[in-house]
Amino acid sequence: MIAAVADVHSPKYIDLFRQAIRSTPWDSVEVLLFIGDMVNRGKIDEYKRVLDALEGYYEGDIIGILGNEEYEQYENEIVSRFDRIVWLRDEGIELTLDDYKVGIVGTRGILDRPTFWQRKNIPDIVSRYHSRLRRIEDVLRNFRKRVQVLILLSHYSVTFRTLEGERRSIWREMGSTRMESLIVRYGVDLAIHGHAHRSRVLRTRLSSGALVVNASLPAVKSISLVDLRKEVVRRGILGFI
Repeated sequence: MIAAVADVHSPKYIDLFRQAIRSTPWDSVEVLLFIGDMVNRGKIDEYKRVLDALEGYYEGDIIGILGNEEYEQYENEIVSRFDRIVWLRDEGIELTLDDYKVGIVGTRGILDRPTFWQRKNIPDIVSRYHSRLRRIEDVLRNFRKRVQVLILLSHYSVTFRTLEGERRSIWREMGSTRMESLIVRYGVDLAIHGHAHRSRVLRTRLSSGALVVNASLPAVKSISLVDLRKEVVRRGILGFI
């Protein structure tokens, strides 16, 4: 079982996070995924509170990506201070889950249209997103050749389908259809994102059969669980296994 959560924005939703932890069947969880914005507005010390909340419940592996509120100027400090977490920054890792060889690729993600703040404060944001997209494509292409199950983690949404409930006028500033194209092109089996606090569509399947999960805590109100064997493999996505 895979567990995933995004948008704790500690301390804002830390009580909801603790409640979600208490109701999660941890005995069946093989890996926990942090999908970004686990702390609020650059308050990186809050990662200690987030990790402390798990004590006594979960002692296994944690893989994390960064969100837009883990500000880039603090990125290296976060990674070095909180090494309980395996951080993925436009890169991937191989592991075995439920007896399958799994590749997990992680990224902040990209937006089809940078936000007003980004356009104003990050002059090269468009080229950054283009470069990141190319990097993610290269990593996905490489991992697809080596693993049985390919998983993509992105803080920003990877499809507009899970943005239902958010204002349609800002969908392009919350996610990217270009990421959806990569998922389909490279046979990603499972994609997990956050960022969409008001989403009413928490799970969907793309034309390729890929399962997309929105793990944003304010939307889901719990830690998202994915049964790899039942929801990915047995759906026929991995028919060659």
